[in-house]
Amino acid sequence: MNEKHASAAIAIAPHTKLRLPSIRIFSVVCALLLTLCSSVLTAYADGQPGGNITDPVVRAVDIAKPSVVRIITAVASRLTVHFAPGNDVVFPQNTSNGNSYLIRISGSGTFITSKGDILTADHVVNPAQGQGLQDALYMRAAEDVANYMNRNVKAGSAQVTATQVAEALASAQLQSTTNFDKPISEVFLSTDYTGPLDATNIGNIAANLHASVDSIKQESAVDQKDVAIIHAAFTFDTPSVQLGDSSMVQQQDVLTIIGFPGNGDVSHKPTDLLTSSVNKIIVSSIKTTDNGAPVIQVGGNVEHGDSGGPALDSKGNVVGIVSFGLVSPGSTGGTSFLQASNSARELTMLRTLPTIGIKHGRNFSNWRPITQALRRLHPI
Repeated sequence: MNEKHASAAIAIAPHTKLRLPSIRIFSVVCALLLTLCSSVLTAYADGQPGGNITDPVVRAVDIAKPSVVRIITAVASRLTVHFAPGNDVVFPQNTSNGNSYLIRISGSGTFITSKGDILTADHVVNPAQGQGLQDALYMRAAEDVANYMNRNVKAGSAQVTATQVAEALASAQLQSTTNFDKPISEVFLSTDYTGPLDATNIGNIAANLHASVDSIKQESAVDQKDVAIIHAAFTFDTPSVQLGDSSMVQQQDVLTIIGFPGNGDVSHKPTDLLTSSVNKIIVSSIKTTDNGAPVIQVGGNVEHGDSGGPALDSKGNVVGIVSFGLVSPGSTGGTSFLQASNSARELTMLRTLPTIGIKHGRNFSNWRPITQALRRLHPI
C-alpha cells in the first residue's frame, strides 16, 4: 500500500504539472484492450513467412517471430481519497462491475522452450507499484472522484473536472492511498503463429490461442536484472527460440527487436493487436548498472509495449530483453537499454527447463516445411 503525504488542503489548482520520471519502463497501459465486444472466432490459419527469405537475417527473424507473444497483465486496484480527517472515501463506489479498477499493462515475451516457458522482463508480470501504476489509477479514478466531489460540494462552489482531479492526485495536493492486488497475466499467441483471426474483439479469441501465466519459474526484480521466466499452460508444444550469448554482442552490432508497441495499436481488431512489430536497433554501448546487471545500450525505435520482447542477433538468437529507458527532464527522446541474455541464462541454470531451442508447435503446419527447406538450402 502506497500513501501520498501532503497538506490537508483539497482545493485543486487548475494547472498543476505532473513530474515526469527519469526512468521509463517499456511496458504500456493499454486502452484498446479494455473494450469487450460480442463475437465468435470461427477459424484461424497458420501464418506465412515474409520478407526476403534469401537474406539469412530476414530468414532468422521470420523463424523467430511465431515464438514472440503479447503479455497482458491486469492489476485490480482501489483508491482511497482522504478528503478531510475522518472523511475517507474508497473508489470505485459503484460495485456492479466489481469493487476495483482493472489496470491492464501490455508487454512482450518469447517462448524459450516447447513447453510454454517464456522469457520476459520482470516488470511486465510484476509491475512496480510506483509512479507509473499510481498515475494510471489516478486517471482511471479521476472521473468518479470528480463526480463525487461535485455532488457533495457546497452550494455556489466551482465544479471540478476529471483532469483537475487527476493532476491533484498525482501532485498529492489531494491526499490518497492506493491499493493494488497481485497481478494476473495472460499470454496471447502472435498472428505469426495463428494467422489472421476472425474474432472482432480480443476478449473472444479462441481459448487455445491464449493461456494464463500459472507460475513464475525464476525472476530477477526490476531493480536488479529485470528478467523473468514464466510459464503459460498451452495444451500443445509451443514454438521457441534459442538463447544466445550476450557477451558476444559488440558496439555497432545491428540487432532486431520484436514486440507489441502500444503506439502500434491502431484498432481494436485482434489480428492487429496480435501482429508483432519488427525494428532494427544498433548497439551503442555495453554497460553495467549499479546493481551489477549487464545491459546493452541501443539506439533505434524502442517503444512502450516492447518491454520483455527479444533482441535477436543475426542468427536469430535472443541476446537481449527490452527493459528500460532513461529520459532527461524536458527531453522528448531518451536512451534505451536491453537486459543481457546471459542474465536469463543464469536463471535457466537455477531451474531445470525442457530443451531450449527452435521448435514449432503442432499448429505450425504451413511453416514447418518452409523452415525445413530454408535450413537445407540456406543453413543459419
